Amino acid sequence: MQRTGDTIKAAIANSADLDRASRPRSLNSDKFGNGRVLVVGGSSRFHGAPVLATGAAYATLAALRTGAGYAVMCVPRSIVNTARILSPNLIVVPLSGNNIDTRDIRQLKKEAAKADVVVVGPGMGRNTGSLRAAGTFAKSCIALGKKLILDADALRIGIGKIKLNKDVLLTPNESEFFFLTGRGMDGKGVDARAKAATDTAKALHCVVLLKGHETIVSDGASAKVVRAKTAALATMGTGDVLSGVVAGFAARGNSVFDAAVAGAYAQAALGDMLYRLKGYHLLASDLVEQIPRLLKPFDRTTY
Repeated sequence: MQRTGDTIKAAIANSADLDRASRPRSLNSDKFGNGRVLVVGGSSRFHGAPVLATGAAYATLAALRTGAGYAVMCVPRSIVNTARILSPNLIVVPLSGNNIDTRDIRQLKKEAAKADVVVVGPGMGRNTGSLRAAGTFAKSCIALGKKLILDADALRIGIGKIKLNKDVLLTPNESEFFFLTGRGMDGKGVDARAKAATDTAKALHCVVLLKGHETIVSDGASAKVVRAKTAALATMGTGDVLSGVVAGFAARGNSVFDAAVAGAYAQAALGDMLYRLKGYHLLASDLVEQIPRLLKPFDRTTY
């Protein structure tokens, strides 16, 4: 990344970022040695999103497909059966009611203690109690030293009041970024977007992944841009899959910044790949199913 006055010149992400994040797997490893992911989300209304965030909709988990060895999802009790039906690969832990609540904090902290990466937010909704609980839980994850991805509605928990760090990733789209910062990105060029993401990451002391056709990832010091060739990803659920992919890379020992760059690049590559097969008619679950096809060439084994 280069700075020219107030202009940020972000480097372009490429396959080398994906290769670097695709850590070798030891021949003697077990599932727990390849990273553990916890996803917390869902409500009685939005039952599909947390499944996609951990990577399963009609197939398997995106975090597991990306390389994590173990994934657990915590969702409100009212949608547990729906989640379990979608895939036999899911480990689903029921919470107390129809929405995430402060009553669930003790159980969530217990699950987080066993995880390497925690994703909070997909499908959670904006119930006042849920936002309060998610904010309390996010602070607990940071105190535990966990890598933390705050996505979707979890971006509304009062981010500015929480002491973040470089192990925390925020994944706003343009409207969510406006909610966080008051800065509108509609129609802005890549340099302006890179500066806005970098300024925000620096101010909040975290990593920011600003979604868009030209996705920006910044830790406040460095920035990378991921360019998609098509608009195929502009459909519901793809952002939730992205959180699962990033979590999978982070669980394998990558920094949150490197995992976010690799995840965004992988997501764009998957969208471009599927566009050739399905045009603008893909589903988020299609991305999950194609992750192995994209990542297998990067697989390596240590002996």
